[in-house]
Amino acid sequence: MVPPLTPFTARPPWIGGTLQTLRALRYPFRAALSPGHRLWLPLPDGDALAAMLHLPGARGDQPLAVLVHGLAGTEDDPYLREAAQALLWRGFPVLRLNLRGSARSLPRSTSHYHLGRSEDLAAALQALPGALTRQGVVLAGWSLGGALALLLLDRHAAAPGMPRILAAAAICPPLQPELAHAAIDTNPILGRALLALYRREVLAVPAKDLPEPLRRAARAARSLEEFEAEVTAPRFGYPSYAVFCELNRPAAVLPRLRIPTLVMLAADDPLVPLASMEGIDWTDCPAVLPLAIAGGGHCGFYDWRAGSLSVRVLGSFFEGAAKMAPAGAAEEVPLNPPPQPATAAPPSPARSAAAGS
Repeated sequence: MVPPLTPFTARPPWIGGTLQTLRALRYPFRAALSPGHRLWLPLPDGDALAAMLHLPGARGDQPLAVLVHGLAGTEDDPYLREAAQALLWRGFPVLRLNLRGSARSLPRSTSHYHLGRSEDLAAALQALPGALTRQGVVLAGWSLGGALALLLLDRHAAAPGMPRILAAAAICPPLQPELAHAAIDTNPILGRALLALYRREVLAVPAKDLPEPLRRAARAARSLEEFEAEVTAPRFGYPSYAVFCELNRPAAVLPRLRIPTLVMLAADDPLVPLASMEGIDWTDCPAVLPLAIAGGGHCGFYDWRAGSLSVRVLGSFFEGAAKMAPAGAAEEVPLNPPPQPATAAPPSPARSAAAGS
């Protein structure tokens, strides 16, 4: 069942889902951030993920906020920079993480991310120095990054060496992968551009696990569904596209989550339809706060107030989770930039931020 829609009034000129999406994904003026510290977080097979660490101006006791981009994105996507800027202002240290094979991680990638490769995200969190995670971690992902965040909570939150995750947020995640792929493939503008960017990104990696037959299939694919069926599924050992989607379905893990989690979708999202929320019994998902917004496009949510609605909700949700979290057992560790390369919260704050937009 889709939750009741939260009202939304778009800020001109970003009227409608397509313009909201273009503003979020490709807006030429990026949010300003203070200089950061480049980290390389090692993966078990020798690859590494690039990340950019920013520390707030004043020493605080907020948890580390880890932000994860979406399909064909990077740490510099406008929505990610805007979230980082707002969370730094609230006193959170922020880590913008690049997935395996993305542009920033390309120099140390011999493979590529996919919808269900949550083990990469888990390994990156486990590789973080204790000085950064002593207050815990809050995790936010947008689009595909949101799917990975949800799968990580289900599969890896209790893994050895995992820092304490206090809360998580998934902004416009493809809860039902087939629906998102179909929406992308039927969009004549955004869908074609996204497929082209994804194809170029995958083929740019000098991958050991992408033999020439799969490279030919990648070049020939005419839709995202075909790409996932003919390239991603066989490349990573899935017997079919249907099995790939079923085993990596974020909607299926929601009832099992026990960490406070925000899930936010827009009614006019041109890439991830709001119908993705249908068929989910939200009363059976006690740790999840679902927000269905009447507008906002894909990862946009630019209304009349300062900052986007999603960023305001995210900040309130994470602040509430940090205040409600029990004190950690870790001793005080100086929060200095690490050497390089680095080898249920109450829903009311988020609902209040959304309703007050």
